[in-house]
Amino acid sequence: MIGRASASFRALSLIPISAPAWLPATALPASPSVLASPGSLAAILSGPRTGIAFISKFQREDGKIPHEISQGANFVDWFKGYPYPYASADATPLYLIAMNDYVVQSGDVAFAKEKWDSLWKAYEFLRSTYDEHGFAQNFNVGHGWVEGGPLLPVKTELYQTGLGIEALRALANLAHLTGKEDASKELEETFQQQKPLMNETFWLADKKRFAFALDKSDHPVDEPSVLATVPMWFGLLDKPKADAMITQLADFDQQADWGMRIISDHSPKFSGGGYHFGSVWPLFTGWASVGEYRYHRALPAYENLRANALLAFDGSLGHVTEVLSGDFYQSLSTSSPHQIWSAAMVVSPMLRGLFGLQPDAAEGTLTFAPHVPADWTSFAIRNVPVGLAKLDLHYAKDLEGMTLEVFEGSSKTAARASNKLFINFQPAISLRAKVLSATLNGRPASFHVEANAADQHVVARIPVSAGTSTFHIRLKDDFGLTYESTLPRLGSTAGGLRILSETWSPSRDRLSLAVSGLSGRQYRLTVWNPTQIAAVSGAKLTKGPAGKADLLVEFPPNPADPIAQVAITIQFVK
Repeated sequence: MIGRASASFRALSLIPISAPAWLPATALPASPSVLASPGSLAAILSGPRTGIAFISKFQREDGKIPHEISQGANFVDWFKGYPYPYASADATPLYLIAMNDYVVQSGDVAFAKEKWDSLWKAYEFLRSTYDEHGFAQNFNVGHGWVEGGPLLPVKTELYQTGLGIEALRALANLAHLTGKEDASKELEETFQQQKPLMNETFWLADKKRFAFALDKSDHPVDEPSVLATVPMWFGLLDKPKADAMITQLADFDQQADWGMRIISDHSPKFSGGGYHFGSVWPLFTGWASVGEYRYHRALPAYENLRANALLAFDGSLGHVTEVLSGDFYQSLSTSSPHQIWSAAMVVSPMLRGLFGLQPDAAEGTLTFAPHVPADWTSFAIRNVPVGLAKLDLHYAKDLEGMTLEVFEGSSKTAARASNKLFINFQPAISLRAKVLSATLNGRPASFHVEANAADQHVVARIPVSAGTSTFHIRLKDDFGLTYESTLPRLGSTAGGLRILSETWSPSRDRLSLAVSGLSGRQYRLTVWNPTQIAAVSGAKLTKGPAGKADLLVEFPPNPADPIAQVAITIQFVK
């Protein structure tokens, strides 16, 4: 296939524009390495633009976006004689989302103006698929990611509904950027109406999770699925509900050591070899990682990122396979060993999730909101594009604080000419940490702190000048845990640790963790700043050289139940 369009947009719309030129020196080692982007900015931006332009040529007359286009399409009556070209429902909203993502990051508003009729046509088709709730449907329209099997038929998946709602926000922004303010206002109002309705309609309060879909009778389909993390990617799900859903997705029945199953292995519909009803897709794993980072659940997010990255060391070395068994660490016989959307789901969770990078060319800003593991003391990211400018970032931390150095070497860019280039620096710190002060180039700088249930973020808007700018944050009592997950031997079942939840006491002097593991196994967590710990229950604190320490978690043998849960409580000094 030249392009499986819906899949291509899944990769395109859920990946940073800079990704094709990002080359990690290693795949998430214990000590983080430098990332370099050697490609020119023009080359980086040409790929998404070319992809969107290509797909738009084959938009159906009614506005529907194609699903896949054969390399032999010129030799057969591909678009009228075969059912495949327009088989999916999700390609159309993803087309709108991808265009907005591209325009925001590149600043190429002229392309959005050029393609506006195509964009509006796609929206009109999407709107024609709405049900009585105003949700984009699958039934009689096309499949989403699930193309067949026991999960179907349904009226609309949460996945499809979420994409339809995000497409409203995307098109509203494109309308604003292209000067169509009336359309922008109307689309934004519809988005604001539909978002809470989706959260209410798909939420199963008694189960504390989201339904997979609505069936043809408009009843929720109670099948917890990793596909719920796609609306999380876009921040569409209510925070407490998303948090509860992530806790369920992080357990053994949903998450294998090598990635996320599409549904729980407890489900009667599950089969480990089922292409769309039990297998593990690195695509799903990447979706989950970004969604978990979006909702500040960095520990399971990092496990999922590592699972995808480490796949590059097995099978076709340097490549990430398409699909694996949900039962055993082994690719399915039908799996493509070199899959673009699998590779994309190493890059996107790293850049959008772990590092929290989001450029906005029109605003001349780069959001940099890292959730890096607690024991990462330094890393660098080079050639981050923001409009026509490129930035080098160097991050370092110790027990007394963290420092960000920003280098901007160009003086002739549009951003520099207008003196409008900023970094929204938003690093995650522990809820226990206290921020003492912040300085920019040695002078006091303004900041504020935003807390959530899992962590808090120092928020500072840093003006970027040509040369090097240094922003330093003084901290006290920061704390963190890191779990370095690994892949099992080929053909093995899952056996890693699962970190299900973290709960802080209101006074921040106690941290409770719920973890799952195999009975009879021991697991190790690395501790950042262990001198704060007064006592531990449910695990053993072991101290090492140079002030380092680990938490050892032991699961007693239990032949009757191979998987167990342990509650860990860490009490801190007053």
